[in-house]
Amino acid sequence: MVAVRPVHPVVQAVTAGARLPLSPARLLLVLLLPVAGLCLLMFSAFRIQVLDGAKHRKTVESLSFTQRQIPVTRGFILDRGHLPLAVPTELPSAIVDPVQLAMRYLRKIDPGITNLEYGLENEKIRQNLHQSLIEFSTAAAAALHEDPYVMREKVFESVLRGKRHLYLKRHISEDEQKSLEALGLPGSVMWFTPEDARHYPSRSLAAQILGFTGIDGHGVEGIEKKFDIDLAGSPALVRVQKDARSGMLLIHGLPDIEMGGANHVVLTIDSRIQKDTEAMLEQGLARYQAKNGAVLVMDAKTGEILAMANAPLADLSNRSAVPMDYFRNRVVVDAYELGSVIKPLTMVGAMDLSRISAASDIPLDFKVIFRDKPPWTPKDHISLAQATIKPMDIIARSSNRGIAKVAELMGERALYDLFVKLGFGQPTGVELPSEAAGILPQLKFWTNKVYLATHSYGHGFSLTMLQLAQAYTLFANEGQMVRPHVVRFVVDDRGERVACFSPSACGRPVPMRRVVRNPHVVAEVLQMMRKVVTAGTGTRADISRFGYSVAGKTGTAEKVGKGEKGGYSEHFNRVTFIGLVPAQDPKVVIAVMLDEPEGDPETAEDKNIDEILRKDAGYVAAPPFAEIARMVMYRLGVVPDLETTAQVGKGRNAPTIRRKVGGPYLPPLPVPEKVAMPDFHGRSLAGSLELMSENHLNCQVIGHGQVVSQEPEPGGPINACKLVLAPGTVPDPPLENPEENE
Repeated sequence: MVAVRPVHPVVQAVTAGARLPLSPARLLLVLLLPVAGLCLLMFSAFRIQVLDGAKHRKTVESLSFTQRQIPVTRGFILDRGHLPLAVPTELPSAIVDPVQLAMRYLRKIDPGITNLEYGLENEKIRQNLHQSLIEFSTAAAAALHEDPYVMREKVFESVLRGKRHLYLKRHISEDEQKSLEALGLPGSVMWFTPEDARHYPSRSLAAQILGFTGIDGHGVEGIEKKFDIDLAGSPALVRVQKDARSGMLLIHGLPDIEMGGANHVVLTIDSRIQKDTEAMLEQGLARYQAKNGAVLVMDAKTGEILAMANAPLADLSNRSAVPMDYFRNRVVVDAYELGSVIKPLTMVGAMDLSRISAASDIPLDFKVIFRDKPPWTPKDHISLAQATIKPMDIIARSSNRGIAKVAELMGERALYDLFVKLGFGQPTGVELPSEAAGILPQLKFWTNKVYLATHSYGHGFSLTMLQLAQAYTLFANEGQMVRPHVVRFVVDDRGERVACFSPSACGRPVPMRRVVRNPHVVAEVLQMMRKVVTAGTGTRADISRFGYSVAGKTGTAEKVGKGEKGGYSEHFNRVTFIGLVPAQDPKVVIAVMLDEPEGDPETAEDKNIDEILRKDAGYVAAPPFAEIARMVMYRLGVVPDLETTAQVGKGRNAPTIRRKVGGPYLPPLPVPEKVAMPDFHGRSLAGSLELMSENHLNCQVIGHGQVVSQEPEPGGPINACKLVLAPGTVPDPPLENPEENE
């Protein structure tokens, strides 16, 4: 018999349909449970949305949005008149897919080949592929003017490694691109991509100042290197949304982005003066058969450098064909023993300390006595029989014994302190990289009076041409020196100055450092240098017939290491002429240096001039100085300070006309003809800037792309000009072959 389990009373009640009694506690529990759940849900929402909202939004944004950089076009380098000297452009780079290249040739050998590995495993096929790649590499190298063996190795290595991207050459020319296209390869094998590059419209003009950029667009030398951060700018950022495949979505279209991240550098250089100076320096280099040379033209009142020329010239548009030594800025990075150009500085220091006066008779008895060897006295062309000499003649006739005696009267400590005040042994701080400080031995190394003597006339220590020119500015400013500048200011795309370097360009007083206390002494030494040009060693620097006085000094320094046992040699010189023009109120300092000249060919047959004298600064450096000084006065419009005369007609009876001070100089430089407006239509920005540079124009440029309109029209007279550019596909006219222009 099965036992029956008793039924629970509650179950019986429910089965019978009876209502259970609900206690107040149970009722409260039933009501509170959903309320508590709702509160918990609301708190969770509050915590997610409010308390932790920022964190979660950041997480979502990081997964859904990202920032992408939009590169900024590199800034311009401009001369003082805002003529472009370095501008951004685009050049194509040639790229090949080595795997696709090899497969193209393999399929010609055997259409059944489906992968590169199979082709490389078969000896016969591999040999045929090898020959095809040799032919391609040879043709590509010829098109790109590259070494075929280097090209072959580069292509072979990329094929063996299975690379899918190989630069054949970056930044190629239009002709090189056409030559590669003639090979007939499809776009899947070889293609061209535009890349940012640098264009120098004036080619070799101021090349050593500008420097250049590397293949990656960063500055390598010169201003390009010194101001690389300003010129490169900061890339613009754009916020984009990522899709499920990490693709980029601009859900609101392209945002308005300010692309003015790059700045522009404005130099103190005057392109007209720079161009003429370079041409005259090259002529001097060829005439006197010198190894190299340099010229510096600097505003004596403000320190602004108007020209800084180096020769041989360096073509920035064809750097691969130019020796790297040609890009060396010798004015700034090379320190030399400069010789007798130091004598006026020694003289002004001694006179300022009242050790001597302009009327003093200086004994020519300087000598150094040694115990174990004969007495030493400086080499000098002044006769040993002459007992005394005036300070005027020490400078005008460049007497070594005379200036050595002046230094002895001055004292070692005083001469050393003077050189320190002049900035010798210290960089000037000019806005160029790699400036040399020169070498000024400390006073403790001046172990005997030989050092005192040689230092007084520019031997035994080294300085740059820039340091020398800086020191000579004291003669233009009553004993005060000004610091040199090659950059005026840096501006942004709106033309607003973001940095200022030349005080005079920014409306500020020019800081000066006093070196000589007595301005009267400065004027007296300036007159001594005036006699150098009128009746001394530098008469070939005279331009008085054109209405200008010159105060200057010659310097012929024997080069160390060229003589016997590594000593000095009188046959290998570095010659310098430095002068101030006009002498009565100097506006500019001009320094000319030629290295190892062979001499003036016009004096080769003159028996009164020996071989050594033919290479002297007075014969070699002074004539280029005269040409450059005359040109600079013309370019700057400086009023002549001397009375000039000129003969009208030929013969003894031809009348003479006289021009008073302030009149025009005779004869004037040829005045360039008025330039008619060139045709800019269809040119890109780079092409327009090149044409502007050739015609010395400074047009207002609006927009980007190609020129669609210009004012005035082609052939019209130019008062002011404007170019309007718009996006388009109009190509530049073909450029002339650079080699044909030289």
